[in-house]
Amino acid sequence: MHKQPILLRRTGSSLPDTNAAIPIADETPGRRDSSHKRKLSGIPLDAEAIIQRASVQTSLEQIADEEEGSFCGDPDSLRTEQLVGGGGGNNNNGPSSSMPEFSEVFPDNQGGWSSLKSLLTSRAVTGTTLFVMAVTFVLLRPHSSTIEEGSGSNLNPAATGVIGGALNSNNNHNNNPQVSSKEITIGEEHQETVGAPMEHHVHEYNKIQFFDSPDKMKPIYSKGPILWDEEMGGLHMFENVCLTNNVDALRYRPDPDTGLRGLIYFTPDESIAKNSKRCVPCSNKQSMENWEDANKDRKVVGHKCGMTGLHAMFASSVGDWSDCIMEEDNTKLMEEWGQTQSPVNVSTIHFFQEPAFALQFDAYDNQKSLFDMLMTYLPHWDKFLGGSRGDGDNGGFPFSSVISHSLQGCLSHSHDWFCEILHQMYAFGEAKEIPWEDNENTLYCYRELYYNQVGYQRNLDHEGLVTREVFGEFREMLFRKFGLPRRRTVEDRLEELEYEKAQGKKNEGDENNADDADGEDDDNGTKIIFYDNKLSEQTVWNQMESLISKARGLEKYQNIKFVTQKDFNRLSVAQQARKFNEADAVIMAHGQHMANAIFAVDGTSFVEVGCKVESLIGNPRFMKLMDGKYKAVEKCTEGGDDGSVCVACNDDGDDGVKFTMTPGAFEKLIDDVVASLQQ
Repeated sequence: MHKQPILLRRTGSSLPDTNAAIPIADETPGRRDSSHKRKLSGIPLDAEAIIQRASVQTSLEQIADEEEGSFCGDPDSLRTEQLVGGGGGNNNNGPSSSMPEFSEVFPDNQGGWSSLKSLLTSRAVTGTTLFVMAVTFVLLRPHSSTIEEGSGSNLNPAATGVIGGALNSNNNHNNNPQVSSKEITIGEEHQETVGAPMEHHVHEYNKIQFFDSPDKMKPIYSKGPILWDEEMGGLHMFENVCLTNNVDALRYRPDPDTGLRGLIYFTPDESIAKNSKRCVPCSNKQSMENWEDANKDRKVVGHKCGMTGLHAMFASSVGDWSDCIMEEDNTKLMEEWGQTQSPVNVSTIHFFQEPAFALQFDAYDNQKSLFDMLMTYLPHWDKFLGGSRGDGDNGGFPFSSVISHSLQGCLSHSHDWFCEILHQMYAFGEAKEIPWEDNENTLYCYRELYYNQVGYQRNLDHEGLVTREVFGEFREMLFRKFGLPRRRTVEDRLEELEYEKAQGKKNEGDENNADDADGEDDDNGTKIIFYDNKLSEQTVWNQMESLISKARGLEKYQNIKFVTQKDFNRLSVAQQARKFNEADAVIMAHGQHMANAIFAVDGTSFVEVGCKVESLIGNPRFMKLMDGKYKAVEKCTEGGDDGSVCVACNDDGDDGVKFTMTPGAFEKLIDDVVASLQQ
């Protein structure tokens, strides 16, 4: 006798069980919440259960595999077991059911009902549901707007993330596409373009497109230069251009320069394409204020030369430019002119999609950086800063990133003098510095590039741009950022002095305070800082300390403090700023450290000493901006009067220039400086 299988029907019906007292063969023993019920209509019980299982009232209870097999088995065998077994042996003599059997209502030969029943099992229903959901998801999901292989449709470049909106087709697809060798830093936002198999040649990261080969980049065409502000000048915008580095400039002697760049300008002009010298930049021998300026080298290269600090090169594509500069004649001419460019053999391209600012300055000379770059940028900075709302974007600044090939990490971690100034003055708002790879194979290109023209305001000859108000605001910010002790203007210092005098009267009669006051009077004496530049390999003032020692013994200089500085290079920018801020006068050997004059208070006297002094600080327009006085002391002329203030020079060739000064000339120099302070 077969054991009667236990059949659990899945239904959530709340109908009352009117036959609860009648034993049910498939009732679960001891289960109070059984939802099984007897036949309530003319439909056989098993058929009713099948209909209910197809409804949305299916519960989460499971049926064992053998139970499902029993449920979907032969109805005749089920009927036999019910008649013979009667509940698995527990009700052998029980009455048989008077219901019509399943096979009588739905015989096996009617439409393959047995197959239909097997499809309605729990696992079959679940599998069918999942399959339908998957098909629905595939059919209804949005289609990507990326490039379809072999299609010639016009695509949206913004949607595809591909230059020009499309890539060249390539039938050699790889099952394991390699994107780019660009390493992704954990924790940074990662964006990449995913689409057709061809896209494995282009990788986008932080709104930068990376091309593994120049031929994967569709040709782009340049625009510009366009003046950002026609009333100010000096700041230009280009579109779709690339920047290169002048590697020869780092070997210029005696003055290497890190501020020279090459600009690759892309054009479809056929006349340019036929020019074999299209990729050769003009020499760096002439200043070029305007893009259209005539230059004698223009006749040689057959194209425009660009602007000072930014030398133009022309090509139809990156590959065209790379091939052009590799030609032997072009390479020799570039070496002759000191215009060898890097990268040489381009294998990777970084194409920046957001507006970028090209930060160019001479990292070897603080004075040149101050006047060649900052004096041009200051009026624009003042306008940008005034338009900044601090609303999360870059406010009034039109660019969102800064690229500096002059000094890597200038805005992020460098302690360079000029970089520290830019950082403290909030020069570029919230713009982020673009890191660059130091190799000869990566070319940097820009969808929108801002170029601050080098040397545009070197001599401050464009009047009305760097005003006293603009320059004063710039210096006030530096005074606050560096925590300088003396206030900038004479009026502010007089106000501070009156306050100190008032405080002194309150403490009058206190001996200790009187002693302190005497000390403060000493501190308030005239302070002159001297610097001989002895550790430099260029201009050196010999025997300066012996001259100072003799002067200290003179009665007329008892109220003067002679302060010597051993080495400015060992001081931080903040320490250099404090030295100049505390001084009433600065007398030093000619050199770049005089750029610290921006930290001095108004009315300070400056003296540069050397065999030949060519100083940007000494510009009368600059001295007027800060109410300063300036004097240059140079080599004595032949047959000159012994009483003149001059120096005797000794040229040591490669070791630089050394000079000395007579005690009489030094004494007269101090008298002149003290007199200028009393005016």
